[in-house]
Amino acid sequence: MTPSIRNKLISSILLAAVISGCNSSDNPPSDEAIAHSYSVLPYVQNPTENEITVTWFSELDEPGTVTIEDIGAFISEPVLAESLSYGDSEVTYIHSEENYSEVHSDAVEGEAPAVSYKHSVRISGLSPSTNYEYKVEQQGVEDFSSTLKSAPTVGSRETIKFIAMSDMETEPESTEKTVRWTASALAIGGDKLGTDPDTYTRQYPVDQTIGFHQNLIYAESQSPDFWVIAGDLVEKGGRQLDWDEFWRHSAGEWGALATSTPIFPALGNHENYWHPDDTGYNTLASMLSYDKWSTYWDLPTNDATNARYEKRYYRVDYGPVTLITLDSSNGNDDEQSEDTNLFIDGEASSVPDFNPGSEQWEWAQQALSEAQSMGQIIFVQFHHSAFGTGVHSLPSGDAGIAENEDTQSGMPMRVYQNLFEQYGVTAVLSGHDELLEYVSINGVSYWDVGFAGDGLRGPGYPPTTDYVPFDLLPLEAQETHWSAHGDAPEVWEGAKLVSGGKHYGFLEVEVIPSGTDDYEVIMTPRYVFPLTDDTGVATGEFEQRQYDNVVTILVER
Repeated sequence: MTPSIRNKLISSILLAAVISGCNSSDNPPSDEAIAHSYSVLPYVQNPTENEITVTWFSELDEPGTVTIEDIGAFISEPVLAESLSYGDSEVTYIHSEENYSEVHSDAVEGEAPAVSYKHSVRISGLSPSTNYEYKVEQQGVEDFSSTLKSAPTVGSRETIKFIAMSDMETEPESTEKTVRWTASALAIGGDKLGTDPDTYTRQYPVDQTIGFHQNLIYAESQSPDFWVIAGDLVEKGGRQLDWDEFWRHSAGEWGALATSTPIFPALGNHENYWHPDDTGYNTLASMLSYDKWSTYWDLPTNDATNARYEKRYYRVDYGPVTLITLDSSNGNDDEQSEDTNLFIDGEASSVPDFNPGSEQWEWAQQALSEAQSMGQIIFVQFHHSAFGTGVHSLPSGDAGIAENEDTQSGMPMRVYQNLFEQYGVTAVLSGHDELLEYVSINGVSYWDVGFAGDGLRGPGYPPTTDYVPFDLLPLEAQETHWSAHGDAPEVWEGAKLVSGGKHYGFLEVEVIPSGTDDYEVIMTPRYVFPLTDDTGVATGEFEQRQYDNVVTILVER
């Protein structure tokens, strides 16, 4: 089967699922009609007890109406989304033979897709913790229906479930592109955090597009209240094609989780990366990436003095849960040990510092203090894992990975540990190392959930270096450390994988009232397991499984 035929088949199957699940028409429109109706399907954001935002993108400069049962109708004011434009290299890719995912296959030869109009309405008058059906109508566009849920009353004793993931790094090139899949050295008598050298060049049995899609199918089946993404949503934050690919999965032809489940995202290093006229990390890339980011998200304000700091860090209160999102993109440019990205000029790029004394630090301390005083169950997310064993857990510096330094280290984020202890943070959710691992330090749980849909790395960064920075972890972190790489070794029957190994997945977090005042927090790492035949070839079927490192914490109030 050729890539073109294969992807048409996949697209038609996934699109049929989206239509049947979300569109209310008795006679669903054709695949082509839906593909041209919305650039991004309607998706929900920023829920409070009484309000929520519905946003969508279309090619038409015509107002749309969102109708909520028992509430009323709300009319959009379309705005041309000028920042969501395409560079020349993107146009070339769309019309190339390498466009295996057939993104924008309907674009006129040699031309870019039309820039979309943004529609966004703030729905008001909702009752707390209530499910509603909503319908979006726009002249010349197919009607769209889905569901939304308002947030519970802040501090209410309700069960909350959310999912957390990171590092899907979507791009059209994810189709037909697999990633290196290293195995633990434990099976050959080595250390569990070592890597079997025979797997240095081994590739995962399914590509990134299929892996991420199956991950979202599993995530949606868990019916989460909201969806946390700890950075690196896209491969290149300044490349529109990569954002288009994210929405194809999340609110488009391949999936629709975001049409009913609010996303709370954090910026990763890839959301500060790439500009068509100046690729890599630079001021132009940071500015364009932020403009795209800001266009897509409606998030709570942080009242920053710099308008371009908005949506980079923010606080959400959702029933008994508080989620505090920080921007770990850039630290102190004058001191490498306090900087997570040596390539970003924070002042020129309007990327905030996170260190003590900075505006973001002072904001975080106040947000943590207020949440603690309210008796909330506090979670924090940011992109750069502070306590890990991957390539980005090396000391910050420009000597290079071979010399055990990294220009994009997560270690500077350790500066927050005492603050998290002081204010009773339950768990910190991060990514960047593209691992699934866990440590606990003085009552604070740290998860790297960077296994959503891109790399499936092992510790260290073999074969560039065989050093794993386990010894750089605090003693308690060493004692509590768990990883999918080292603690879920692969089990084989000949060439057929039976169990174990690292796979695409997410962390499920449940916050459950316990007794009169306390809460039980259950954190379960879940993953999709690709079934293979006796020769080791993927069959296209998956099983939904979980790792055995289920962490349960009693939060006493």
